[in-house]
Amino acid sequence: MGATATFNAFRVRSDTADRPRGQRWDWAFMLALDLQVLFGLLLYFGLSPFTTAAMSDMAVAVRDPSLRFWSLTHMLTMVIALVAVRAGRVFAMGEPTSSARRNGRCFCFGVALVVMMAGVPWPGLAYARPLFRF
Repeated sequence: MGATATFNAFRVRSDTADRPRGQRWDWAFMLALDLQVLFGLLLYFGLSPFTTAAMSDMAVAVRDPSLRFWSLTHMLTMVIALVAVRAGRVFAMGEPTSSARRNGRCFCFGVALVVMMAGVPWPGLAYARPLFRF
């Protein structure tokens, strides 16, 4: 959703004062991210054994790479991505010209994508998770 919304924001080049086309992709990206953040917060505050162990002793969690990732890094990167997507949506709705809306959406959605990719537990890292569980 994020890549499609970013590509859609980049491809809209009409310089009119009308609302930008393809706002449904913006909305879908924002909705998907909101739902993921909601489920992530449920995991973070009670259902995840990593964060409950990290919150019991934060000094140990900061020194352990796996606990540090799940208790701090992952959460912070996803919150930054959420704020960036919301800011991109504000740019889309509030700017007077089409080019300013496009630039704001492209920049904010691009930042959100980069931050989300940095916050994913990719296979091969110390805190990795499998991409597919079969």
